[in-house]
This record gives sequence, C-alpha cells and structure tokens, in this order.
Amino acid sequence: MDHSAPVVASRGSGERDPDLAGWSDTLLLAVALGYAAFIGLLTVTRGIPLTPDVALVAAGFAGVLLARRWDLFLREWTPFLVLFLAYELMRGLADDAGMPVHVADLVAVERALFGGHLPTAVLQEWLRPSTGPDLLALAGTLVYLLHFPLPIVTGLILWFWRRALFHHYLVALILLCFAGFVTYLLFPAAPPWIAAQAGLLGSAPGEPLVIYLKRSTFVALAGGIGLDGRAAYDLAFGSINANPVAAVPSLHAAFPFLTFLVLRRAFGAIGWLAFAYFAFVSLTIVYTADHYVIDVLAGVGYAVVAYLVMLRMAARRADARLGRGLRDAQQGRQQVPEEEAGDAGEGAQHQDLEA
Repeated sequence: MDHSAPVVASRGSGERDPDLAGWSDTLLLAVALGYAAFIGLLTVTRGIPLTPDVALVAAGFAGVLLARRWDLFLREWTPFLVLFLAYELMRGLADDAGMPVHVADLVAVERALFGGHLPTAVLQEWLRPSTGPDLLALAGTLVYLLHFPLPIVTGLILWFWRRALFHHYLVALILLCFAGFVTYLLFPAAPPWIAAQAGLLGSAPGEPLVIYLKRSTFVALAGGIGLDGRAAYDLAFGSINANPVAAVPSLHAAFPFLTFLVLRRAFGAIGWLAFAYFAFVSLTIVYTADHYVIDVLAGVGYAVVAYLVMLRMAARRADARLGRGLRDAQQGRQQVPEEEAGDAGEGAQHQDLEA
C-alpha cells in the first residue's frame, strides 16, 4: 500500500473517522489516568505542590471525558487543546524525577558524528554576522515561538479539508508527545547552550565559542518594540514550566516533520512545503544552540515511528471493520433464501387449503 498517495475527502464527509475516532478517545482516557497517577506520584514522593495550572489541566481532562454532548467541533478540539496544555505541564515536571542530566556524553556523540566538529559552532562561525542584526537568529526565534501553534494549524487544515485524516493526525500526535515525555523523564538531556555555559563547548583547540543566540535575539527584538527584553523573555519562555533539559528528542523538529508526513499524504506535492519548513526549523534550532543535530535526528525518528504506528493501527481497525461488514453481508445472504423458502412454503400451504 502506498501511504504517500493523497487521500481525497470532501469537506463535509465523515464527521468522525470510524477507524481511529474511538481509539483516540481511548488514548485520551489513558493519558488522563496516566497524568493523574504521575502528578499524584510526584506530589507524594517529591513534595511537588499541586499548583493551580496543574489542577486546571486535571479539571480540563474531567470536563473532556464527561461532557460528550458538546457540538462536534468542541467535542473533538477540546481534547486536542487540553492535550497540549497537559503535555507542556508534564514536560516541565519531567526534570523533577531526579534522573542524571546528560551533558558531556551528548557533546561526545555529536563530535564523533561530525569528525570532531560541532555543527552549532561551525554554523555560528559561518553565518553569524560580526556586526548588525542577525537575521537568521531572528527568524529562528520567531519560528521557535510557532512550536505549539503549528500542530493546531495542521489540525485545522485537516479538520476543514481532510476530515477523515484528523483523527489519524491526533493519534500520531498523542503517541509522539508522550513518547517524548517518557524520554525526557528517563533521559534528561541538556541542549548545547547549557554545555557551553559548563565550558564543554568552544574548549577544543581552534574551536569557536558557542553563544546562545535565541535569548540575546529575543531580548533585542522585545527591546526594539519598547518592551523590557529580559522580562519578556522570561514571560515567553519561562512561565510555562519549560524544561531546559528536554532536548532529546527535539519536538521542535518532530512536530513539523510529522506535519510533513500527514500533509504529504493528504495533499500530495503541496505537503513538501511543510518539509521546507521542517528543514528551516532544524537549521535554526541548531544554529541558535537550542539543539544538537542528534536531537533533530531523534525527533525525526520519533515522528516517523508515531506515524507508522498510527498507520498500522488504522489499517488493522479498517481490516476489522471490513471483516465485520463481510460477515454481516454473508449472514444477510443466508437469511434471504431461508425467507424465500418460508414464503414458498406458506404459498404452497395456502394453495392446498384452497384445493
């Protein structure tokens, strides 16, 4: 089966995809229970307080699971939005699990893959201007802020123009997000800018220094429009329980790559525009020292696995539904001769009575 072929569906066809709509609801219930169990465990074992934002997510889950008679859009999009809020809060809690943070080993792997060089250091040496504004860092900071709007826009596109694939995308996104969360919990990994602050980057002979470009660029950008740059940075990147050691996998690369896979299937060649966006995001997050190349590769791998698992689930459920349809059709064909035979017997009996 060619999964890359465009899937054509009318705008109003299929209110819910029968293959994966129920499965996405089941996954959401599992996520809700897992979220409650995890928060309870951290509260008891680590003394982490039940803050209002965490309680809000719990209330949101309860509302989603109980209010099943909402309008179709609210019913299917509320889980989508609650998923992202819950994931962001859980991602911020992952570094409280007490696992050792990986820093030097990631630097060693990155250097081993690129012949002793660090792509972040090389890109900054080649592309960072000596004077004037850094337009690449500015563009990278802007697309970094689109991390969570991107999946929502992708979902809207599928909702309005390829409704049959909306639940496919939602299931793949759930799998991707929580596979990433489990990895952050068990394998906290520091990004290049933390390694640079620890003196692990730029220390090799002839190796250029690595500078965290996103913070300085954002501060300058906010200051240019009359805001307190540092306060704006803290609000934009520090007020949502961001986890600074959630670098592997890079979901900043995984989200646009999953978008590419889904839109390529839905719209054909137009989906390659999403790949161009993914390539640009990958370049900028390495350039600004937010991620290593190995983080990007891990993000791509996670997205591909989530997508393939979703396709496998959809195919198995479609086969099961087809099998049920064939069995129902066969039972219907068997009932027809029996009914015809019964009608014929009644007719003969009626003729005998007339005779």
